[in-house]
Amino acid sequence: MSNHLAIATATSALRYVLARALHEQHPGAVADAQVTTLRPDRLGSADLVHSAGVNVFLYRVTPNAALRSADLPGRDHEAAFLSRPLQALDLHYLITCHGKDSALEAQRLLGRAVTALAVNPVLGPRLVAAAVDAYAGVDDTAFLRESDLAAQREPVRITPTTLSSDELSKLWSVFPQTPYQLSVTYTATVVLVEEPVTTHRALPVRERAVTVHAAPAPRLTSVGGAGANSPAVSGDPLVLRGERLLGPVTRVRIGPVELDPLPGGTSSLLSVATGDVVPAGLHPVQVLHLTAEEPGDGPPRVAGASNALPVTVRPTVTRAVSGKTGVLLDLTPPLFACQQATLLFSRPPGSGGIGPGTVTVVLPPKAPGTPPQPMLRVSHGEVPSGAWLVRVQVDGVDSLPEPVDQPHGSPAVPLRPS
Repeated sequence: MSNHLAIATATSALRYVLARALHEQHPGAVADAQVTTLRPDRLGSADLVHSAGVNVFLYRVTPNAALRSADLPGRDHEAAFLSRPLQALDLHYLITCHGKDSALEAQRLLGRAVTALAVNPVLGPRLVAAAVDAYAGVDDTAFLRESDLAAQREPVRITPTTLSSDELSKLWSVFPQTPYQLSVTYTATVVLVEEPVTTHRALPVRERAVTVHAAPAPRLTSVGGAGANSPAVSGDPLVLRGERLLGPVTRVRIGPVELDPLPGGTSSLLSVATGDVVPAGLHPVQVLHLTAEEPGDGPPRVAGASNALPVTVRPTVTRAVSGKTGVLLDLTPPLFACQQATLLFSRPPGSGGIGPGTVTVVLPPKAPGTPPQPMLRVSHGEVPSGAWLVRVQVDGVDSLPEPVDQPHGSPAVPLRPS
C-alpha cells in the first residue's frame, strides 16, 4: 500500500518518463522541450506561449472497479478498525503537446511521448524511486521524500484511453478561453491509498486443537414453547426437536446465553428452561456439542453446532400495583441493559372513563453494565386515573394479557385521580 502522496508521486513518475524520453538522443528532437504539470489554460501564458513541451495534467480520479470493495468489512461490532482504510483509484491524465506549428513540434513531441509510454507501461519500484530522486531536491516537490509509492505491492500501469470528439470538446470547455492543443489521454491504474491507522487485532493462538468426530452435526427442525414454533414464556420449558441432538456434552445457546438442557432429553427432543437469564425478544437457538472435559486438555471446545432457528421469548407482567410513587410492574424476564421497553396502558372493554383509551410510555434504555431490572415504575402523572389493562413491549415483543371473565382482563391496575 502507499500513503496519501501516491497520487502526486504517480504524476511525478509519469513526468519523469516523458522528460527522460525527451532528453535522450533521438531523430527530430525538439530543442529545449520541457515537461510540465500545469493546468492546460496556463499553456497560453506569456512565459510558455513560444516554448515547446509536453504537459501532464490529472483531470479526473475514479474508484477502481475491481478493488473498490476489497477491504470491506473494515470494522468490528464496536466500530474499531480491523484493517486499514484503503482507496483503490484510477488516475486519468490529459497529455498535451505544444510548440511551433510550422515546425510540427507538437506532433513530434506527441510521437515521442506515446512511444515512451509504450516502452514504459508500468511504473515499477525502480522507476518510481528514480523519479523521487530526480524531483525531491526541488522545493515544490520536496514532499516526494515522504512518498512510499515504490513499496506498493501492485505497480501502477499506464494505458492509453480513447475520448470521442464530444468528450474531448467537453473536457477542453472546462478551461475557458483556452484554445485546443494536440492531446491524448491515459489512465494510470491502480493507485492504492492507505491510511496508517492502528487496527484491532485478535490475541494470538497459543495452541491449535483439532477434534474429529464421525457423527454429523446436530440438526434442529423446530423450536418453541408448549407447541412447535410457538413463543416461549419465561419459566416454561423451551422444546427443541430435531436429529442427533445429544452429544458428549450438550449445551443450548439462546441468543447471548448458553444453558444446560433439562434431564430426560433424547436425540430427537430436548427441553431447556429459559428462566430469568434469557432476555425477552427474538433470539437464534442452536444446539452445541462440546468435547468432554479431561484433565490437562483445557476447557471444553465446540465440536459441532446445529443450524440456528429463531424463537420469541415473550415478557410477562406478573404483578401491577399502584403505589405512592407511581405504578409498579413486576416483569419476567427482567429488563436487561440496552433493551428498549414500552409500557402500553389500555382501558378494559366496558370500563368507561374520561380521556384517552390508550396511553404509551416509552422507557429509556439502561446503560451497558446496568443490572437486570425485575421491576418497572411509571409516575402517576404519566397515566390518567381510571382502570387500565397493562402490557409491556420489550425489543418489539409484547406481553400477553390473561382473560378474566372477558377478553384480556389481567393484569389490570386502578388509578385514583391524582
